Amino acid sequence: MILTNREQQIIKLLLTQPEGVSRDELTKQLNVSRRTIYRELAQLEEDIQTLGLRLDKGHHGAYQILGDDAALDTLRTNLTPDAPDVAFDPTQRQNALLIRLLNSRVPVTMSDLAEELAVSLTTIKQDLDLITPALTMSHLVLNRRKATGIWVSGREADIRRVLVGIFASALNPYLFFQALKGTVTTTFDPVTTYFFQQLSQNELQAANAVFTRSTILTTFSDNQRKMLLLTVTVHAMRVLAGYHVPSIRKFNQERLFQDQQLALQFFAEMNTAVRQQVRVGDYQFLAIQLNVIRGGLVGERVDPFDLTVNLQVQSLIRAVEAQVDYPFSTDHKLYASLLAHVQRSAAGTLAPVLANPVLDHLALDYPKLYQAVKNAADQVFGTNAFVGNELAYLVLYFASKVNGGDVQLAAKVLLVTSDGPGTGGLVTTRLKAAVPMIQSVDSVRISDLTTVDFSKYALILSTEQLPGFDHQYLVISPLLQDAELAEVRRHLKQSHRPSAGSESKRSLDKSVTLFETLKQTVDAASALLDDFETYDVATATTDIGQALGEILMMIPKVVTNVENVLSALLKRLDLAPVGIPQTHMALIHTANAGISRPFIGIFDLNTAVNLAAMDMKTITLRRVVLLLTPADTPESTMQLLSAVSGMMVQDDTLLRSFETGNYSQIYQLITEAFLTEIQKIDRR
Repeated sequence: MILTNREQQIIKLLLTQPEGVSRDELTKQLNVSRRTIYRELAQLEEDIQTLGLRLDKGHHGAYQILGDDAALDTLRTNLTPDAPDVAFDPTQRQNALLIRLLNSRVPVTMSDLAEELAVSLTTIKQDLDLITPALTMSHLVLNRRKATGIWVSGREADIRRVLVGIFASALNPYLFFQALKGTVTTTFDPVTTYFFQQLSQNELQAANAVFTRSTILTTFSDNQRKMLLLTVTVHAMRVLAGYHVPSIRKFNQERLFQDQQLALQFFAEMNTAVRQQVRVGDYQFLAIQLNVIRGGLVGERVDPFDLTVNLQVQSLIRAVEAQVDYPFSTDHKLYASLLAHVQRSAAGTLAPVLANPVLDHLALDYPKLYQAVKNAADQVFGTNAFVGNELAYLVLYFASKVNGGDVQLAAKVLLVTSDGPGTGGLVTTRLKAAVPMIQSVDSVRISDLTTVDFSKYALILSTEQLPGFDHQYLVISPLLQDAELAEVRRHLKQSHRPSAGSESKRSLDKSVTLFETLKQTVDAASALLDDFETYDVATATTDIGQALGEILMMIPKVVTNVENVLSALLKRLDLAPVGIPQTHMALIHTANAGISRPFIGIFDLNTAVNLAAMDMKTITLRRVVLLLTPADTPESTMQLLSAVSGMMVQDDTLLRSFETGNYSQIYQLITEAFLTEIQKIDRR
């Protein structure tokens, strides 16, 4: 028989009081509500029946456990002598529950949670229901699966923020600093002791050591200090557990210069295991959090008109770019960050960190880039002007611009899809967001595979099986599950195909071709915008088939054969769901001979219908985004349509704009998507 900690507490009280214990006394002794006591007594009554014992409420309202001596002795042997005596209030218990779930590598059963927190299964279920909205607001998802368990999923950055927030609210500042000084924690109340012991003491003390030595943190208030130490400790604990924040693409190195150095100092103080595992994204994100705690302080200003340093930095970037196939010279933020760093270095204002082992991994993670920066620095500033830690800082600026992957892994990917721009755009956007080492994704239809130069691509992905295809490829679903993304990353890391190589000077023929492509794309964009319109579908419909039929009859100049196009659309719906999760909108598309010209339109249903969504759930459909193309459509037009579908999933703000926006708002969004595609051609 398994008894929860709270059941054991109740049993011990009842066994030591022969005359029985009242509900009010149990409530007082256990520091819980009467409702909780009712639940616990009901569960206890059921559990002890297996031993032939019964829970009896006497005439005076005092509870007793009755049964023969042998059964009572057996019950005593089921009690754990050192059961933790922690009585949480509901908020404390929910915080403890969150810490347990956020730090768990595997799903946890409700029974385990109930046992660990000494409450009933009903209480755990109620707590899970209560914490779900809070997790959702933090962009995290509470997953519950029968026969598997409960777990939290989401971005690592959001998990770290939530953990820091929990510890900050759970730990009283006075008790926190008393414990930090080494005061015996058992003198505190059990709840404070519990939460304090969830923190890694080694990492907490290491963070405090750096704080004590730092000259730039002397003006911190106690609350700032507490928040900073908790933030650093949680970050170190997560790194030690093997979790990492991806490299941040738009990291403001100039503004966060001092915070990044501070983050590196904190990590350098940690034990060897932490130092070896920390990566670029980890200390970038910690730098951002430190900047927030410090009140968004900006580092010292630099002189943008220092001509000597300006020329040196420009030469450094060009010299690195000459050795590495990555367009560093087009990144103005990189230039500004390097200018600030070199000026501070020359002025002697950099914080002296003689040996920072956190930076040691850069030479291993970015071997080609590390050597390129070293060669360029020697060439521009003189041999060994930047060595050791200072050289590593320079490498760090360049490394953060290659999206967290070695520049040798800035890969081109080919995506093969059979059903047009909708799926291609969705998959492309998800791939680029989830796999930073992907430099670009070219989408191609199965019917156009014969025209593709496969040697340009590090990996070929397909949403369909390709029997007899001569090249290695990976089959993926349009939803791109986490396991599929992991497989994509693994294949890319194993791939050592060189890039297509530096191009020779652009030929006149190529310039003419680019001009023609540009003109064709501009004309296609103009035609699509001219035809764009929003429509109200007033006719009552009961299903998606009827709704699509009404929609197609509203655009006779675009759809010349309603029956054929409707059949093609319904076949597309049979292949895979098209409803966008957590919205009332679907992106529906097809290519068919019954379509006269490319078309984008928004159709609002006066009568909503149910529709399967991409996450296999059902949505109530009120808005249809319809993309139509003739059977033979130029690739430039397909790219425009893919850009629109891709924009819809870039972030929640754009998605909501498509879902609720009016004609003018959506027209503006489509125009922006088209301009971005046109500018890509113009920059080639």
